Amino acid sequence: MTAERLRRLLEEAEQARADVAEANARASDLHRRHVARVNHLNGCVDSAESDAAILREHVAEFEAALKKSTAEAAALREELEDARRVAAEPMGLLLRNGAPHSVHASVQAAKDYAATLGADPSGWVPSGTARGPLTGWSIMHIQQQGAGS
Repeated sequence: MTAERLRRLLEEAEQARADVAEANARASDLHRRHVARVNHLNGCVDSAESDAAILREHVAEFEAALKKSTAEAAALREELEDARRVAAEPMGLLLRNGAPHSVHASVQAAKDYAATLGADPSGWVPSGTARGPLTGWSIMHIQQQGAGS
C-alpha cells in the first residue's frame, strides 16, 4: 500500500467521521424538535381534554337551568290561564237599596256574602229584570278589564 493510498483512505475516513458527526447532529436536532413537538401536542391534548370536561359541566348546568326554566314557564302559563279564567268570570257588585255595598270576585261570592247579611238566597232574579223601585239586595255584574285577552 502506498503512502498516497493510505493518505486518501485516512482523508476518506476523516470525511466519513465528519459526515457521521454532522448526520448525528442533524438527527439529534430533529429528535429534539420531534420530542418538543410531541410534548407541545400532548400539552394541547391535555388542555383540550380539560376544556372539554369544563364544557361538559357547563352543558350539564345549562341543561338543568333549561329544565328548571321550562318548568317555571309551564307553571307561569298555567297561572296565567287560571288568571284569565278568573278574569273572564264577572265580578259581582253587591247593591243594597240601589247603593253600592261591596265588590266580590264573582257573582256567586256576592250572593253568598249577601246571604250572610240576611238576603234571601232564592230571591235573586236575572240581571236586567225590571222589578219596580230598587229595594233590598241586588247584584250588578262587572266584567274585569282585560278579561279574555
